[in-house]
Amino acid sequence: MHLAGLLLLTTFGCVEQDPAFTVTPAGGVRLVVALPRSLEAVPVAQVTSTVTHGAGGPEEAVPLSLTPDGGASWSADVEPVSSGEAVGLRVDALDGAGAVVATASLEEAVTLPLQGEALVVMVPHPAATLPGPGNTAPRIHAVVASKARASFGEEVQLRAWASDLEPTDTLTYAWSSSSGALDCAGAACTLTVLPDPDAGLGPNKNVKDGLRVEVRVTDARGAVSTLQFRIGAGTVGAEGALRDTRFNRWPVAPVEAAPQPLAVGAPFLVPTATTDEDGASDPLTYAWSATCAGSFDDVTRATPVFTPSAEPANCACQLKAAVSDPFGGSVTQTVNLCVRQSAPPVLGATSQSAPSARAGERVTFTVAATDPRAEPLTFTWTTNTGAVGTAAGSGTTSTVDWTQLSCVPPDVTPAVEVTVTNASGTSVRHSFTVEWTDRRCGALAGACAFTLAPGKVTLSEDCVTQGPVFIPDGFTFDGAAHVLTAVEDVAAGEHFQGAVLRNRGPVASVRAVTVTARSLSDVCDGGAARLRGIFLEGAGGAVEDSVVEALHQAGNLSGCQEGFGIEVRNDAAGAAPVAVGLRRNRVTGYQKAGVLVVGRVDVTAEDNRVEGGGPVGHIARIGIQLAYGVSGRVVANQVTGNGYTQVTETATGILVVGGAHYGVGRALCHDLLIQGNTVTENDVGIDLSQGEGGFSAPSEPTRIQVLENVLSKATLTNVEGAEKGYQTAIFDNGRANLLSLNRISGDGYDPAVYPDEAYGVDVETVDGARQVAFATPARTVDAGACSEALVVQGRDVDGNLASLVDPTVALAASDAGATFHLQPDCSDAAVVSVSLAGAQREAVFYVRSGVVGVLTVTATGDGVSGTQDQTVR
Repeated sequence: MHLAGLLLLTTFGCVEQDPAFTVTPAGGVRLVVALPRSLEAVPVAQVTSTVTHGAGGPEEAVPLSLTPDGGASWSADVEPVSSGEAVGLRVDALDGAGAVVATASLEEAVTLPLQGEALVVMVPHPAATLPGPGNTAPRIHAVVASKARASFGEEVQLRAWASDLEPTDTLTYAWSSSSGALDCAGAACTLTVLPDPDAGLGPNKNVKDGLRVEVRVTDARGAVSTLQFRIGAGTVGAEGALRDTRFNRWPVAPVEAAPQPLAVGAPFLVPTATTDEDGASDPLTYAWSATCAGSFDDVTRATPVFTPSAEPANCACQLKAAVSDPFGGSVTQTVNLCVRQSAPPVLGATSQSAPSARAGERVTFTVAATDPRAEPLTFTWTTNTGAVGTAAGSGTTSTVDWTQLSCVPPDVTPAVEVTVTNASGTSVRHSFTVEWTDRRCGALAGACAFTLAPGKVTLSEDCVTQGPVFIPDGFTFDGAAHVLTAVEDVAAGEHFQGAVLRNRGPVASVRAVTVTARSLSDVCDGGAARLRGIFLEGAGGAVEDSVVEALHQAGNLSGCQEGFGIEVRNDAAGAAPVAVGLRRNRVTGYQKAGVLVVGRVDVTAEDNRVEGGGPVGHIARIGIQLAYGVSGRVVANQVTGNGYTQVTETATGILVVGGAHYGVGRALCHDLLIQGNTVTENDVGIDLSQGEGGFSAPSEPTRIQVLENVLSKATLTNVEGAEKGYQTAIFDNGRANLLSLNRISGDGYDPAVYPDEAYGVDVETVDGARQVAFATPARTVDAGACSEALVVQGRDVDGNLASLVDPTVALAASDAGATFHLQPDCSDAAVVSVSLAGAQREAVFYVRSGVVGVLTVTATGDGVSGTQDQTVR
């Protein structure tokens, strides 16, 4: 340097001052990054590091480069800013789009040595995930060495950091070196650098490529990861090669399971293989062996087939695979077997509940068996048609139900087979047959696919049928949102008869199915052969959340009096009452009636939509019909579009019929509640057409309540013919039925628009005296508060709705201080009378009293009075 300075002075002349020199501090870090081989699938495009100088100090980005000698590691030199400083390190592996796919950070800062370089080897990993069902290898994050190169006799301090996805696993550390001496305790280790006596030293007396150091980390369940790197060893200029720096996760074998039973001569497929988290870059090799006599189809396969040839002592047999990866990782996979020379089970008694069956009838099969070696038995049931249910048994017996819902293919004899298998895999079979006495499947439609479970049959897919589908007794038919379609083979000269879906016994339910028909011919049938969608006959149960649509013949232009969407019938002589719920169904495109309930049925019809399609001239449709002994509730349904253009008949939204007028012994419907329905665009909205001989009023009170329904008809459509048409919101030929608080609107029910053809309410009354009656039940009201609504009406002597001569009704109360009001909050001026108005000739008022006790309210009109006791509390 002195000579160089003289030359500079000589060449360029004098300078005014001495030049300034900056000396870079000694020391630093050799940073090496070993990527997991599983990241090769990404792939990684670059690796960067972030260096933090001092606690909270400035950050510096240092790029890394691939190892120049062909290895897979990345490296960079980190130089200090000041002597002896501590730095934090983080490395990130990025894909081609610049996204971070793996990262690693040192848990502690690295103090840069005053002289020479430290060595940091880091392994970035993807973000941590939750542990899976199997074990995974530990994650080694970094190793810090106090020296990247050392002379012989020098010590190098080593420290490793690792973690496991299962935080409760304890990790153990094992260190090794190609030469030198190690003094280790867990994750920390001291390496004394010594040459290998058998290795030749280089020309500068350096160990060629340096000492190879490896740390092996094992979790509590035996999974292993290793990190290998090199430290330069020898005199000045010694280097640790980078090309074989690598992180390796060893294969992980499946958890060793309890012995699996296997019969001599039975092939066994090893069910699972060893895994390696390093992925396709670590192809595994297998070498299988067995501790018992037998053969493998291929001992090098991951999941070979082993066939035992003899029974070992105590049946114990182990299949073992020595599994290794290309980078020194290895594991033993073990499969435990119990191999026996087993005799098959011995069949005992068998039984069959019936030799023959029709559609929807259940046949129960039972079989008993024992095993010569008292091994546990399994029973497997199969059938060639229909379905078998869930088997029940005691371990040595098994019982199962079988049924077919619709038809059996031609030339097929239903058969049910049971296979009894012991723990060793040996089995015996027995087959039952059933004589089929019902319909055979036609050319256009096969049997419906379904499953059979306790109390339920479930459609497996949409089904086309040429005949009725039957529901087994006591079961629910679950359509599982599938479609059941009725068709017929015209070429074969047949037409569809009966119900598409119906019950077989006294209890049946239907849910979540769409029932429809396609291209049915116009042939009129009666009785049991009439076309229905869903039919419950003599059965209690429910039809819920289902659809019946396009249930008609001849493009819905037929005049045949059939085609009922949902029919419930219980009118056999001496039939006991049944309860049926019809809820949340939609019926549309029916031929004659949407819902028909006949006989001794306590029905609950709620939230159904029944859509008639509008006025037609070929058939008078009915939305909901209740006939001949029905009681119960018809609430919150929507019934629309039942109109007949011919004046000879009317179509009806809700129709109630019964009495001798319809035939000897026809029962009357009693105690029906028809409330809160929306009934629109029907010729007659609600029709109480019960009658005795000559259609006279019933001889006994029928107590049908028609309350709070909404009825409307826009115009007159019952018009074709020589006579006048007829439309009315409510018709009543009953006795002592209650019609109240129904809302009626539309020109089609307005007699002022269509005189003698349109009516709001048409009630057949008894001539004679009138009465004033309360239409609402007795109320309970707090003292000083406004009551719930009270309704009074005019009625005839039989309790039918009737007009008074004078519509004014005077009001009085037993408490002289009580007041009557027309507003529901009693905010208006008190009144002493009300006027019966509207088609139902009724008045609504409210009462308020401050006196606790019984409050008798009296309503007087046409010189007669009606009273009702209210409770004031």
